[in-house]
Amino acid sequence: MAARLPDDERLCDLLTARATEGLDPAEQEELNELTANYPDLDPEEFDRVAASLAVAGLRVEPMPAALRARVEADAEAWFRRRDKAPRSASVTQLQTRPRPVTAWGGWFAAAAALVLAITGWLQVDRMDSERAALAARQQALEAATARLERDLAQKEAALVAQQEPPPARLLDELEGRPGTRVIPWSATDDPAAGGAEGAVVWNGEAQAGVMRFRGLQPNDPATTQYQLWIFDAERDDRFPVDGGVFDVSPGVQETLVPIRARLPVGEAVLFAITVEPAGGVVVSTRERIALVAQPGA
Repeated sequence: MAARLPDDERLCDLLTARATEGLDPAEQEELNELTANYPDLDPEEFDRVAASLAVAGLRVEPMPAALRARVEADAEAWFRRRDKAPRSASVTQLQTRPRPVTAWGGWFAAAAALVLAITGWLQVDRMDSERAALAARQQALEAATARLERDLAQKEAALVAQQEPPPARLLDELEGRPGTRVIPWSATDDPAAGGAEGAVVWNGEAQAGVMRFRGLQPNDPATTQYQLWIFDAERDDRFPVDGGVFDVSPGVQETLVPIRARLPVGEAVLFAITVEPAGGVVVSTRERIALVAQPGA
């Protein structure tokens, strides 16, 4: 007696090969001989299910375990319900005959469920990919914006530097002007300080000043820059006035840097030098403070 279809591995293999890659003449003849035992079997139905799976966009990536378990459970439940269904005498008499094509109903139902489940899975996967692509584009845009802001700040500083007098001449002018204060620097434990010394020369009426440094460690302008912050008694301590960014070149005994306050300073109560990324920042985290100068301290 011919094997029942669900257990006929050779027949399943030939049907699968026919639906996916085609058969050579010898295999086609073998398939014809096997299907002759099952007059109700329609090989075209097997092809349609295989095509549905292909249209669903199957990939080489493994299906998620939860999805596979759900599909297998659905198929197993279908067969269990079918085996428990009551059978008539006429059906019992036909058990010695090969199963008709309806014996494949469970396979087709499971395949259809698989197509629907995979389609939903691929849609979710596609949405995740699109979200990841959007996030990557947003990050690239933010990085480009940050670079543009740094470039504009550097160009603005260069333009201001061209219009102002040399730091040495400005220092001479301030030192001979009434109201000018000279406030010494105090080094912190930050490695950039390196035991630096010097002073802030500031005139509040003129809203001008010069910073003088000795021993402040050179920086790499491509990665970090020093930035001055002026704490004003008339402003919130969380938002000190930006006094500009600057570099310290190696091999220079004394560095003179003009103060370029971006906002008017009412009463300066503290000057602080921080180490920031190249181009400076709008709001400092104050994680690296190299020097401080406090009037009256």
